[in-house]
Amino acid sequence: MNKKIMFLLGIMLISLLVACGKEEASPKEAYEAEEGHEDHDHDEHDGHDHDDEDDTAALDYTKLDQAIGQVLKESPGFSIQNEVDKGVSGELFNYFNTDKMAFRLKVESVLGNQEYNRQELDAYAQYYVKEDLLAIEIAKKKYNVEVTQAEVTNFIDENVKEVVPEEKKLYAQSIGVTLEELDNIFDRDIYIMDVLWSKLTPILMEEYQQGGGESEAEYMERLTNEFFEA
Repeated sequence: MNKKIMFLLGIMLISLLVACGKEEASPKEAYEAEEGHEDHDHDEHDGHDHDDEDDTAALDYTKLDQAIGQVLKESPGFSIQNEVDKGVSGELFNYFNTDKMAFRLKVESVLGNQEYNRQELDAYAQYYVKEDLLAIEIAKKKYNVEVTQAEVTNFIDENVKEVVPEEKKLYAQSIGVTLEELDNIFDRDIYIMDVLWSKLTPILMEEYQQGGGESEAEYMERLTNEFFEA
C-alpha cells in the first residue's frame, strides 16, 4: 500500500477490526440502547458512513484548523497534550483512548463535509477501542503473540517517519504537536495494531486457508471473524 495512503487511513482509523461479525453489540446497537433510538437506521444516516471510509480524496484539508477547533470545543475533557505526555515507555493499553478515537472520527467527518451525531460517533469510538484491546488480549491468550514497545518504535522508524505528506504536516501543526510526537505518541495506538496484525495475519492464514473463489477482501474479513469467534 502507498505509504501516504497508509498515513491517511491511519488518521481515519481504518482497521481490520471494524467489520467483524461478532455477537456483542455493534456501535449502532450500543448507541440505540443508550439513547433509546431503536428505529435509527445507520445506513440511512447522512452524518457518517462507515462503509466507505477509505475515500481519502473526499477530505478537505483546507478545513483542518476549523475541524480541530470545532471538535476540541465539543470535547472539553479531551487533551491532546495529555496524550503526548504519555511518552513511549508506558503500557500499550494506555495509548487506546475512546476520547482520542472520537476526536479522530469527528475531525474526519468535518473534513469530509459530513454532519455527524456526536453520541453515535462516541459509541463507534468506544466500540473500536474495545475491539483493539480485545484483539491484543486474544492474540496473547490464544496465539502467544504480543507486541513490544521496541517493535512499535522500529515499525514507526521503518514505515512511518519518512512518510511526510503535506496533510501530515498540517495535521501535526493543527493539533499542536511535532511530527515526532505525532508518530511516536499520539498515533502510537494505530501502529501498535499494525504490528499486532502483521504478526497475527501469517498465523491466521496458515490456520484458515483461502477458499476457492474467495476474494482477498472476503478472505481477510473471514480471517478477522475467525480470530474473534474462535
